[in-house]
Amino acid sequence: MTTAPGRTRVAGAVVVAALSALAVVALSSSGGAEEDRDQSRSRFVVSGDGSLPTERPKLREPREPLSPEESGYAIRVAQGDDSVPASATDVRGESMPEFLYADVPTDVDSSGRKALVVLYDYTADTTYHQTVDLRAGKVVESLSAASLQPPLSAGETETAMRHALEAEGETLRFTREFERSEGVPLLSEEQVSYVAGVWTYDGTTDGGRECGAERCAQLGIRAPSGTYLDTTDFVVNLSDRSIVRLH
Repeated sequence: MTTAPGRTRVAGAVVVAALSALAVVALSSSGGAEEDRDQSRSRFVVSGDGSLPTERPKLREPREPLSPEESGYAIRVAQGDDSVPASATDVRGESMPEFLYADVPTDVDSSGRKALVVLYDYTADTTYHQTVDLRAGKVVESLSAASLQPPLSAGETETAMRHALEAEGETLRFTREFERSEGVPLLSEEQVSYVAGVWTYDGTTDGGRECGAERCAQLGIRAPSGTYLDTTDFVVNLSDRSIVRLH
């Protein structure tokens, strides 16, 4: 598989999540938005030009948390493996699977050094769980599944917020609430704090039947005044870049 040369643009493969201003927002809805995964698993600090390591870094002990260097190396190996189709795209439609998170496998043994890298292919709406042997520099197990929806990456969250703000012809409740609360129109995501969770259809809403087979996000948004804005009337379908009305 051919991947973009080195630069980390994969859902913030080496980025600081843009959600630090918001502590914890419980994204509860009839459709079941998930709580955010511990953000430490997908947060990395940009170093140098932000490129992923091409050489194996110094490895920690088998059960220790991944270092930023190990995580970056594991992501590069996982994305470039032949088990991921060359047609795979990220949330922006660019030629590379979306990086969701990297972690030490739960069933790790006492020998070797492995990393679990979770990717999402927006072309096929498929999740990949790639187990990377860091010492060997290769994927030793690849599992894929459709309709499996892991927690959202920082890049997916940012994309969902942008789609909600740029929705053409849509009057979403939260934008009206923001203007009433703050006295100015909501024009940029920088005016609010926000998080997002995966949303799947459970039969209790009018819309969103595609969510689960396709990747959908529900936003939690807080205005500068501290007001939490109502976002229960819609979700963002990241797979087809649309606004899905729930009621």
